[in-house]
Amino acid sequence: MIGHDGEGPALNASPSVLVVEDEAVIRGMLAFWFEDEGFDVHEADSADQAVALFEAGLSVQSVVTDVRMPGQLDGLGLAAWMREHRPDVPIVITSGHVVASEATTINPAVVAVITKPYRPSEVAACIPGHFGTSIDVGEV
Repeated sequence: MIGHDGEGPALNASPSVLVVEDEAVIRGMLAFWFEDEGFDVHEADSADQAVALFEAGLSVQSVVTDVRMPGQLDGLGLAAWMREHRPDVPIVITSGHVVASEATTINPAVVAVITKPYRPSEVAACIPGHFGTSIDVGEV
């Protein structure tokens, strides 16, 4: 790829996001919306799967995660894991159950906590460097 030295993202590469959500419909809507905005989208149906993707070498510029999910880790557990292993990646947490101060104590890279229901554009607006303009698909 022209302009890519093998370290970090390629120049002029699409922004990338990992959507971590156990509800397939919500995950799919977010993924569709981010793809429409030009993001390279990766999906995980649990925090455990997200960790496995990172351990396998996945590199993204941001993570959007729900909190309550099945598995050993929930979204806050993922944020704690990322504090140790991927502290440079901004995290947007979506939940109806978490207070922002609680999340940022777990990982200072948490840039926002958005309560459900929300619009995908609200999530994207919290991702550093995103200035999307597409039409919203409604609340999720």
